Amino acid sequence: MEQKEYFDDLVKIKETITENRNKAMVVVNSAMIITYYQIGTIINQRKEWGNKFIQRLADDLKDYGKGYSYEQLKKMSQFAHFFSENEIRSQPVTQIPWSTLSRVIIQKSSSKEEALWYINQAYKNRWSRAIVIKQFELQAYQRQKILPAASDENSYIQGIIKDTLAFDFISKNEVTDEKSLKDKLIDNILLFLQELGTGFALVGREYKLMTPTGKNFFIDLLMYHTKVHAYVVIEVKLEDITPADFGQLNFYVNAIDDLEKTETDNETIGILLCKTADNYVVETSFKGLKTPIGVSKYKLFEDLPAYLANKLNSIDKTEDNDSSLELTNDSKEGKDIK
Repeated sequence: MEQKEYFDDLVKIKETITENRNKAMVVVNSAMIITYYQIGTIINQRKEWGNKFIQRLADDLKDYGKGYSYEQLKKMSQFAHFFSENEIRSQPVTQIPWSTLSRVIIQKSSSKEEALWYINQAYKNRWSRAIVIKQFELQAYQRQKILPAASDENSYIQGIIKDTLAFDFISKNEVTDEKSLKDKLIDNILLFLQELGTGFALVGREYKLMTPTGKNFFIDLLMYHTKVHAYVVIEVKLEDITPADFGQLNFYVNAIDDLEKTETDNETIGILLCKTADNYVVETSFKGLKTPIGVSKYKLFEDLPAYLANKLNSIDKTEDNDSSLELTNDSKEGKDIK
């Protein structure tokens, strides 16, 4: 028996076991979620019987293990009350671990819409329970409502460029210049990639770009986006961006297209990562610019609470104004009818 062939077979067998074990876990989790939903539905049909009914059930179900304790049965009741059966079966609810679903998403969500958003994001991005908790702390659902809607013209880059990035893992006193900011981003590369979004992979920092004429340039951060199959050039700026920054990024994006992009890659994307951005400078710099370039502002740990509170307050006021406008219009229509 050849040693190498044996180990090759062993690797294949281990991979097969792992793959099928994972599939089995998904099936088991799905069946368990459906079971909990059905139990919760039965409990909710007897809600007039009160908590004594749930406690009696817990006592009589002890032989089935800790999964049917009083606390767990209460969570099943909440779960069945929160979602309809159609939502359970049409959304990836059954793919989310019960502990993440019951102890985090349902408990922390203020609405069904918010809960379903986190469920879909957790499923799509393969978030662990710890990451889901982190996203709640960063108010990810509320922040995505802040982002501007993508237009047909810039939908390609809007899909992967966020208006604002939350660097809660970096404190102000850790950043004295652009180098220290880049150092902290690389030191916390997993958190940085997570905040950028699904699909980003780091190619290199201070990526050396050599032109055919022998000139050397260094890109702050060169990424590759595995979903859109394109290089992403990120230039990090400590303060407000200038028109010159757009020119520099435009050069890097075109150079990567010319020197690195292959036939299987889409056009290179550029991101100016800055602390602040003057709207006039940004809008004027974009005029006539054909390369796919965007601007992302970042907030450090100390800036986040005030930023989120201010933005969400603005959204609430806008929604209130819209509601008032609808009421006014309804009133007018009523007068017309009379």
